Amino acid sequence: MNKIYYIDEEALFHLDSTKKTNSFLWKIMYKRVKRNLNKELINIQTLKEIIFNKNLIDSATFNAPLPNIMVQKGSNWYLDENDKELFIPISLSFSNDKVRFDLVLIDGEIDIRNVEMNEDKKVLKHNPMLLLKNLKVLELCFELLLDQVRSA
Repeated sequence: MNKIYYIDEEALFHLDSTKKTNSFLWKIMYKRVKRNLNKELINIQTLKEIIFNKNLIDSATFNAPLPNIMVQKGSNWYLDENDKELFIPISLSFSNDKVRFDLVLIDGEIDIRNVEMNEDKKVLKHNPMLLLKNLKVLELCFELLLDQVRSA
């Protein structure tokens, strides 16, 4: 499982990872996802509660639809193989063998990303979460992890 990389320290919202896709349809779909996000469950405080929990290690598995989790507790800069600077933000990732959903805490906002897990090992390959069914899976996994963290 890889970390999520950004070109700079700005949230992407409805844009793709390279900031090139500025589709009106993506903008509408992403706004719908953000509007339907359970803000009582997923907000900056609960995200920080999970990410900065002392009992949670950098990666683990648990019983959920997306069983693999990865936590990036600090943000930093990274040089890729072409000496290009990339930003690694604070994030919480849920994944299985096919898909990964990232909750990224960047610039005081929660950015919801969808990463396809495939053979293509491009570092900058993530899109906004556009489907409500994916949001519901993410919320379920987040709720299960939050319950686990609070009961530990």
